[in-house]
Amino acid sequence: MQLRTGEMVRVQEAGDGPPVLLVHGASNAGTSWMSLMAKLQDFRCIALDRPGCGLSDPIVGGPLRDIDAIESYADRLLTDVLDGLELHRAAVLATSYGGYFAVRGAAANPPRVDRIVEYSWLLGAPMDKVAMSMRLSALPGMRAISAKMPVTRSMVKALLRQIGLERAIDTGTFTDEMIDWFLSVQRDTDTMINDLRSSPKIVTPVRGLNTRILHTDELLARVTMPIMFLWGDEDPNGGELVARSFAARLPDAQLEVIRRAGHAPWIDELDLCAARTRAFLAA
Repeated sequence: MQLRTGEMVRVQEAGDGPPVLLVHGASNAGTSWMSLMAKLQDFRCIALDRPGCGLSDPIVGGPLRDIDAIESYADRLLTDVLDGLELHRAAVLATSYGGYFAVRGAAANPPRVDRIVEYSWLLGAPMDKVAMSMRLSALPGMRAISAKMPVTRSMVKALLRQIGLERAIDTGTFTDEMIDWFLSVQRDTDTMINDLRSSPKIVTPVRGLNTRILHTDELLARVTMPIMFLWGDEDPNGGELVARSFAARLPDAQLEVIRRAGHAPWIDELDLCAARTRAFLAA
């Protein structure tokens, strides 16, 4: 599918029913949603590879250079994707960096978004701590080094643990096949380097999260559609206290804290998250 900005992007579809757009997190791709999509067959689930990720083209015009550029791009991405799909309106499921695009896109154009489900911490919310991998990626020259460094299975497992999938890996709910797929995304595509180039100054090595990226109360007040948070209490980016304070700032939000779940609660507790998602979308 081609966006009006020129990028060819990959979307994968499953199911039949009301349209639901799924937006993945950083250094990832739409296939990360497949287990959840398999449980939502009564909806038309559309998993996007964000520009620069998976099998989609890089962002037209090159990397995003500053926070203003990220904000402007995030404000229009959802609308551009829905226009490309010839959809006037859709529900949105998102997580992590994808949640930033969901919230800003919904605030910029509320009539296009029916409702939102956010899975655990999203960029734009405060963080409890910034993962060492994120701090290291912000060091001068690290992007060039990352582009040349061979990616191994042990490296991607360590990365997954750091960003909040430790329990999923230890219990096997994040399966060997999922690990192999994630390894292939990092090794065989330019996903990681493209996302690093398109998220400048979000994190600094010393101070951590740049507060300029946090959603303001004024922006959140424009997210007027219903939004449900399914938030893992073991998400290292932000746990239950962050979840409750952030959800309370939105006009029409509900929150369920998923016990013993991390940054990807639909992987830790697939059946629970699928049931809650299905009921919320059908409301």
